[in-house]
Amino acid sequence: MKTPKTLLLTAALAATLGSANLYANPSSDILANYNLAADGDEALVDTVYGQLNRLLEEQGAKPLTMVYLGSTQTLQGRDAFLPWNKMKFTEQGLATIAKGISLLNTLPEDVNQQERIQGLPEAHLAQAMAAITYTSLPDMFNHFERGYDLYLNLLNDPSFAHQPFAASAWVYSSGISAALKAGDISQAQAWLSTMQTLDPSNVQTQTAQKLIAKQG
Repeated sequence: MKTPKTLLLTAALAATLGSANLYANPSSDILANYNLAADGDEALVDTVYGQLNRLLEEQGAKPLTMVYLGSTQTLQGRDAFLPWNKMKFTEQGLATIAKGISLLNTLPEDVNQQERIQGLPEAHLAQAMAAITYTSLPDMFNHFERGYDLYLNLLNDPSFAHQPFAASAWVYSSGISAALKAGDISQAQAWLSTMQTLDPSNVQTQTAQKLIAKQG
């Protein structure tokens, strides 16, 4: 039996596929709340979940909205007290993120024609958020490799290299953290080299450099 949440997501997806004019990327306020929730403000997690669900209900689904909603559901899993609720919320979040990734082909193929959110094309940000969510989960959810593959595809995409480094630096840095966790030192060093070429003084570049140095 489908739950009300599943029915809502299904309806939102159907609405999106049925109309090209729907617009549902999260606002800067929602993203600010999400960032605070991800950083540990548990009181905001349900607030963000409600904001994203209202956005879906009113305007339909877009990849970025779905990925942020799924990531928020994993935060609900992070903060849940009971083990079975941790599993339930996290698995729901992974399914929602997967739906968001599956919608990427509905966006303009040329990233320059996509809306920019936080300085990045929406497809790039959606992939980055999926990658960091997947690679941050406990190993028992078996999504680390999937997240690392997203980093490999995104950070080695020539179109991503042309994005403003002030907006993309955190993606490189988090990708390097994932590469180190995967034991892929050569890839971590290659991404650091790119960061050093683009802006050696950027705080994310310096942080990544220290992370790699610790591995030596």
